[in-house]
Amino acid sequence: MTKLTAIAFLGSAMLFSTAASAEEASASSIPVDVLKSRAAENALGEADPAFKMIFKNWSGQGKKEAVKLTIPSSKPVKNFTLTSSYGFRSDPFRGRRARHKGIDMAGPVGTPIYATADGIVGRAQWVRGYGKYIEINHGNSIQTRYGHMSRLNVSANARVKNGDLIGFMGSTGRSTGSHLHYEVRISGEAVNPIPFMQSNDFLIAQKLNSGVALGGPAE
Repeated sequence: MTKLTAIAFLGSAMLFSTAASAEEASASSIPVDVLKSRAAENALGEADPAFKMIFKNWSGQGKKEAVKLTIPSSKPVKNFTLTSSYGFRSDPFRGRRARHKGIDMAGPVGTPIYATADGIVGRAQWVRGYGKYIEINHGNSIQTRYGHMSRLNVSANARVKNGDLIGFMGSTGRSTGSHLHYEVRISGEAVNPIPFMQSNDFLIAQKLNSGVALGGPAE
């Protein structure tokens, strides 16, 4: 698929009626293989220019009442320090190289955590290394995961919208300090969450290799 074809494909799927359900949205959302091809996987989340342009357009449209998004397109935490990026790192518990399937966003216990797209809550419970955990299914095999929370604000099968309060930051599970472990998955495969975030504020917040407020499930 050429870049122009991919852009046309993506552009045709941006709008749908406010009366549509999450299930209906999945039928008209972005092809999984196209999303995977646009999700860059380096530590700073550098993305294809076309991918950045499309997400910039989505973020602007997300402010209009007439548009509903099923693509993660905002930050789950308003103010944070990025303590661990996506990709390979030294595991904080085992001290050896291991893949980190999300990003760690540190902040005080009780910091609000928000849904990054419309969807339906899957599990909302304690899940091993994630601790208190929420997963949201957004249609088209897209899922976001939120771990280590101190308290959950939604339950399984709840319908949520982009920006809804879903829980509060903590240090439950496999964690060295208060933070959110955030993942974006496509067809079960973890991809870099940074290109899906609405702004580049993470660069200002970046504080890698601090040794505190790290975690996530074991490989």
